[in-house]
Amino acid sequence: MTWRNGLIIIAIMLALQLALAQSSNIVFIVNTENHTEKITVAELRDYYFKRKRRWSNGETVRFMDRTAGPLRDAFLKKYIGKSNSDVELFWIGQKLYSGDSAPLKESSDITTMNFVGSLKGAIGYVSEVTVLRKNVKIIKVENVSE
Repeated sequence: MTWRNGLIIIAIMLALQLALAQSSNIVFIVNTENHTEKITVAELRDYYFKRKRRWSNGETVRFMDRTAGPLRDAFLKKYIGKSNSDVELFWIGQKLYSGDSAPLKESSDITTMNFVGSLKGAIGYVSEVTVLRKNVKIIKVENVSE
């Protein structure tokens, strides 16, 4: 392989990674032991803001959020209906007045899948192009306004 071919391959790989990182189409995942198959936007909001803390089977909900970036921006806009700064201010207030902390944040689809796959009650979101691991599954979100 020539150095030129090597550079072309590297450029293609970088472009693919950039495209994947910028994908803002989201799927929600839960542990395969979670029997939930669908969730409403209202339920997502309740779990995210800790207004509801248990799944219908009594298992504790552990919401996994993402660090700043296009995927989190898309999640906040489409499902939460708030800006990043509004959400951050909300969680600061919650910490001060009730002691509740914001959901944990992960920086990648892989670490999100690891977290969700390790806890029966966890829920998180990943890019729709992510290849899922065997211990997580996609759940359908109902009542999404486009």
